[in-house]
Amino acid sequence: MISTRLYASVPYKDFTAFRDFAGSLYLYHRALADTIFRTTGKQYAVLPIGDGRGEQEWLRAVPQTHAHAALALGIASPPDLTSFDLSKEADHTSWFFSVSNDLERLRLNAGLI
Repeated sequence: MISTRLYASVPYKDFTAFRDFAGSLYLYHRALADTIFRTTGKQYAVLPIGDGRGEQEWLRAVPQTHAHAALALGIASPPDLTSFDLSKEADHTSWFFSVSNDLERLRLNAGLI
């Protein structure tokens, strides 16, 4: 299993890296969803986040997917992941860092090692 901490280093304005991130984020959530179901018996919806390009619909689907996972685990909702403008380098960096940290939180609560 890839360390979610690596997601914090997705380079700014690198479309290939962004697409790789989106695909691996989707696969990570599929593995997380399976683990949560085996652990808690609760399922959560993994929205279509595997082919995102950073558009608004995709940017809404990522935090919704994180919120679904948190609900299935019975833990607090994720931090705000919606008020970032990924066209700005500082926001891009902050958003990927926030997503990375929240994935770690979800992973640890699910017992996924």
